Order: sequence, then C-alpha cells, then structure tokens
Amino acid sequence: MFYFVDESGNTGLNLFDANQPKLDYGVLGCRANLDVIAEPLLKELRRDLGVKRLHANELGVGRLTPIAEKIARFSKKNDLRFSLYKVSKPDHAIITFFDQVFDSGLNDAVPWHHYWTPMRYVLLFKVSFLFDEDLAKEAWSARREQNPARCEERLKKLYAGLLERVGRLPDARSRELVAGAIKWAAANPKEISFGSSNYESTLQISPNLIGFQQVLQAIAIQSNAQKSRVNRITVDRQTEFNGAQAELSEW
Repeated sequence: MFYFVDESGNTGLNLFDANQPKLDYGVLGCRANLDVIAEPLLKELRRDLGVKRLHANELGVGRLTPIAEKIARFSKKNDLRFSLYKVSKPDHAIITFFDQVFDSGLNDAVPWHHYWTPMRYVLLFKVSFLFDEDLAKEAWSARREQNPARCEERLKKLYAGLLERVGRLPDARSRELVAGAIKWAAANPKEISFGSSNYESTLQISPNLIGFQQVLQAIAIQSNAQKSRVNRITVDRQTEFNGAQAELSEW
C-alpha cells in the first residue's frame, strides 16, 4: 500500500485562531504507486487546464469541476481510499490539561477507574464544563511553558479559577472528585510535571502530532485489513513538524 498525507488548518501551536478552529488530515491510500500510475492522467489534466500543477487552492471549484469526473473514474478504477481525521484545537487545550492533571498514575486523588476505563470520558466532559476560552488559553500556555517556576505560577491561577467553578457541577460526587483532584495537583506540582522540557517536546503535544497519530493508526488498520504491507508514506512538506512526524512514525 502507498499512502499520501496532507493537512489543512495548520496554525502550529496556536490553538485559538477563530478562522481555523480545526486541524484536518487527509489520507489517500492505493495499492499501486500513484506517483507512477496517475502521471499520464495528471499530464493530460494539466495540459487541458494550462497549469503546471493541480492545486485546489489555486484552481477553485470552478476549474476543478470540469475534470472531477475523470478523477472520479480513475479513483474507482484503482480503488483509491480516502480518509479524513480532525482535531478540534480549542478542545485539545482542555484535553491535554485533563490527560496530565487527572491521570490516576500521577494524581493520587483520582481513582483508577475514572481515568483508565471509559468513565474517563464522563469525567473529561465534566471537567471541560468548567472551562471557558480564557481558562483554556491559560491551560495551554502553562502546558507549553518550559520554565518550571513560571509553569507553577500559571497553574496556581488556573487551579483557582477552576475551583471557583466546581460548584456548577450538578452532583456532589463530581464536585468532590474534580475538586479533590485539582487540590491534590496544586499541592503536588512536581508529581504532575505539567510543563514542557523543551521546544521539541512541545511539538509532540501539538495538534499536528496528535492528528498524525490518528493517521498512522488508520494506515496500520487499513493495511492489515487488506493484508498488504505499507510500502511508503508520503507526507506533505511542512518545515516545523516533518521532523517530529518522522520521529513519531519510527516509534
């Protein structure tokens, strides 16, 4: 299998661009090497349109529409598989906070089953209910902070803001569980180890790398289902994240 990967909505480590709230990864899979079998069709389409390359952002819907039928026929004939994966970037800020602070392996106040079973999603939704955009930005800023002292100060402010809102949770057990976990984290900042050690480790928690994990998992599942090995994965050139993507693929 040959796979081709591209992304849309890349804002790097900025999760709060109102114009691009989601990061999308598109994955195209084919049993044959598209660089070889698609070249005759691409030459024909480039000639018909009078362009050097086919790019949706440059051609727009108007110029793509006349060639869409030829591309669709080629896709069906060669059994091309397309998948789309999304990361909601504002949600990602809250999820990274939850995964670090409410991890029962780090936080003694969180029962095992509230993090390592599907009950984690119930708890995550309850914790996310306490956040607004300002608190989410504060959480993400602290998560990226490389200076431990500054990270701890940011977290103190964040914990205080969340504790003020715990009373909004509708049931006593949720209030007890969430407040207890936050208070324990506030009292044991070194156990939580919230910030980033360096820029490279920050890239590993970016939405780009989280989305790329979905891509690699999907490629593994699809190739296994078709009982075919992965010959090559081609990823769109992206200076900031290609190195980290390559490291992740090695893992």
